[in-house]
Amino acid sequence: MDVIEADQLLQRPLESKDFNRLAKWLREISDSIRLDFFRRHLHLSHPAFWRLATSCINSRAEAFDLFKRGLDDIVSAHSQKTKICTQFGVAKLGAKRAIAVIAARIDSQPHVVDMALYWLPCMISKDAPTFALLKALQAEAERTNIIKPTRRIEGVGGSVTYADRYGAE
Repeated sequence: MDVIEADQLLQRPLESKDFNRLAKWLREISDSIRLDFFRRHLHLSHPAFWRLATSCINSRAEAFDLFKRGLDDIVSAHSQKTKICTQFGVAKLGAKRAIAVIAARIDSQPHVVDMALYWLPCMISKDAPTFALLKALQAEAERTNIIKPTRRIEGVGGSVTYADRYGAE
């Protein structure tokens, strides 16, 4: 496999055999080519992207770079992108470092912090030492008022629906 074929594979859904071939190729190439590949495809939001990254990146520096770039790529509230990027950060960097990177974005990307705080309790055990860091970040987010409440909409007939927290009014 070469870079062109690998790029083409990420232009369509991956079958299991193609995923395995691509993962094998990514593990065998140099760190710089692998990181360049992931950087080029970060914006595509391919369903297999973060699975490949989790499977193929073993360098902490590469994982840190990709995690930060993944968070940077979330320019508006996007729950699923935030979830999968946060999962990658927790899995590859550990909860402590992932929370620190997310917390550093409280002023620049409050939507990322809000969405990550929604997902992080599912990723970190209440018994884990890092759960205290999560609680501290939640308290800071509440103090700075970045957590958006669920929007409750009452209909004419008394029906109640709930809307996207970041949707139009």
